Amino acid sequence: MRFPSLRRLPCGLSGLLLTLATLLPTASTAIAATWPSKPIHMLVGFPAGGASDVMARLVADKLSQGLGQPVIVENRPGAAGTLAASTAARAEPDGYTLLLASPTAITLAPSTMAGTISYAPAKDLAAISKVADYPLFLLARPDLGPRDIGQLLALAHKQPGQLNFGSFGNNTSGALATEMLKLMGQADMLHVPFNGSAPALQALLGGNVDLLFDTAVTAVPNMRAGKLVALAVSGAERSKIAPDLPTVAETLPGFEAGSWVGLMAPAGTPAPVIDRIQGEVARLVALPDMRARFAQMGAEPVGDTPAEFQRTLQAETQRYAQLVKAANLKAQ
Repeated sequence: MRFPSLRRLPCGLSGLLLTLATLLPTASTAIAATWPSKPIHMLVGFPAGGASDVMARLVADKLSQGLGQPVIVENRPGAAGTLAASTAARAEPDGYTLLLASPTAITLAPSTMAGTISYAPAKDLAAISKVADYPLFLLARPDLGPRDIGQLLALAHKQPGQLNFGSFGNNTSGALATEMLKLMGQADMLHVPFNGSAPALQALLGGNVDLLFDTAVTAVPNMRAGKLVALAVSGAERSKIAPDLPTVAETLPGFEAGSWVGLMAPAGTPAPVIDRIQGEVARLVALPDMRARFAQMGAEPVGDTPAEFQRTLQAETQRYAQLVKAANLKAQ
């Protein structure tokens, strides 16, 4: 906003403006000094029981201890996580509303849901810190037959359009990983979206879908129990939690997909509050019990700064936009 020259204003008014200008940083500092003085709400865009929900509750518990106030997890499933993101974007920027963010609503939505979302992630939400990275595991129902990517692609080529894969929802990271697999493997498979990872996993376990890209949080227990067959991992390198499982890239060079969780807040949240939360995230991801829990989940702890997280989001948004165009995915 451009203010008129102070020389043209009455003496009293110009003095008032100068006073207000000097008070703005003080007001921000005052908020940080008393924050938090009441419970904090963390919005999660997917149903209870899924990977995002599990991570949210782990993080909320440690944040509560560090901040001295309850951090309440609120599941706001709908529209592939964008309902929670839009709610967070409209919330008061006072540090009492946080978003457990993931690629779907932040780096994918600008290209896959253009024109349908009511917020601009880069403008309406402030990056705090990425909490963890984790790859996706490509799972199949045991009676499908394939035991690796090569066998899966051979079956897909033999039966075009007959295999189907579930996902966390339209335009989620899991859905996009499969679109990448279809594109690079020249395979025709049908997409069946669900409202979150928990119902998608239940559909796979029940034999209602053939395939699913899922996070280690919920994939690994079912892999180890023999309820599902893991064909590959989506990251650039093999997962520490399943080192014998090959990457998709070992069959399709250049393939790399994955997911992450991070914390964001409404744009305009005071910088001292953002920095306080980031410090707590950096602290909690370094705790031995959290690192052990993350390892069980196949997650890699991060805890980066707001600036580093923001740069990551910008680069990923651009990369996904290129993939969406190459795969000819329609905005939804």
